[in-house]
Amino acid sequence: MRLPVDAAGRVRYSFLRVSVAPDGPPMKRARGVHPLPLLTLVNFFNYLDRQVVYGMTDHIGEAFSLSGAEKGMLAFANLVVFALASVVSGPIADRVGPRKVIFLGVLVWSVSTIGSAISTSYAMLLVFRALVGIGEGAYGPSANALLCAAAPPDRRGRALSIYNVGMALGGAAGLVLGVKLAPVLGWRGVFWIAGGPSLLLALASAFIAAPHRLPRPHVLPARAYLLSPTYVIGLLAGILVTFGASALIFWGAELMKAERRMSANLTSGFIGFVGFVTVAGVLFGGHAGDTLNRRVRGGHALAIGLSLLFAIPAGAISLVVSSNLLFMALSALTAFFLAVYHGPSAAVVDEMGPPQFSATLQAVYLCGIHVLGNATAPPAVGWLADRSSLPLALQAAVAAFGLSGVFYMWVARRQRRIPPAW
Repeated sequence: MRLPVDAAGRVRYSFLRVSVAPDGPPMKRARGVHPLPLLTLVNFFNYLDRQVVYGMTDHIGEAFSLSGAEKGMLAFANLVVFALASVVSGPIADRVGPRKVIFLGVLVWSVSTIGSAISTSYAMLLVFRALVGIGEGAYGPSANALLCAAAPPDRRGRALSIYNVGMALGGAAGLVLGVKLAPVLGWRGVFWIAGGPSLLLALASAFIAAPHRLPRPHVLPARAYLLSPTYVIGLLAGILVTFGASALIFWGAELMKAERRMSANLTSGFIGFVGFVTVAGVLFGGHAGDTLNRRVRGGHALAIGLSLLFAIPAGAISLVVSSNLLFMALSALTAFFLAVYHGPSAAVVDEMGPPQFSATLQAVYLCGIHVLGNATAPPAVGWLADRSSLPLALQAAVAAFGLSGVFYMWVARRQRRIPPAW
């Protein structure tokens, strides 16, 4: 294997990529269920199951006489286990292939959701919610890697944006199911509705069109790509945008009700409207990323960076205007620009290493953004709000996704200057 060298004969590791020739003939096209529609449906139920708890925590709390901290642990346990499972599942998927990992992941989380429905104690419910995180963490990195491998480079962003429409719709559906059906069917009945269809999806995922494993030519070890400057910058960018978005999602309802005195009906109606705006942003992001990527290398990262920079003025002004109508208009515009990230983000990660390490790169990325971005945002902004005000504290979220935009522009520049060579 020849390593790239500069004029002085020194090995260049600026992007830690090397030219390699794959061992053996090209891999044949896999047969089975087409991955994009199936994984989009899986992603819908993934986020439905994750978010449904948030809409019925009061009912669960009454059933087991839980404190606020104990109710919060149901989400915390799911999130932390999800992140850890992501890190473990990525290298496994790179070795045994994505189909097996996706099947086991969907099966574990669907069975665990049904287990949540039959839990007879808080401890039992907490264990099952943690097991749901194992299933979701196993499936996520493999799904991203498989979709990136299945789609041609000029359509990768659009494929991933369609996949993430499942996330946007599933998350909204989970909240609605929890709020509307828990008083009628009880929280156990809602868990049955969330978990039952996932068993069928687990069965279908066993026949998904995917290679048994990706070819493994002789390249640098996975840690070389994980420690490359471009990957580290991209990970920091993902953490920051996740921090900003998570803070706005978690504190948005309280901002509208407590600070702006908006009615419950107006608040819930606006949240539903923002959900549709988010879907539009996700689809636009995938299309814009692919369009830019056809014209310039690093186009997927460039699309994210530009959208996040455009979100800064809309987000910052929305937090200080006095008119609720203007606040809602600017908030919806901010949500659109933030949603652009979900279209091409997995494609950006996929471009940072060779295909045989794709699931590993996706796994570490997902773990990092959830642990350091998603989990830290609500308490950090809450701490700032206690010492100032909620609108002022949420300006930290605007600063976070603004800085993320700068980092994504940096990633795009590096990708233009140092093209991949595997």
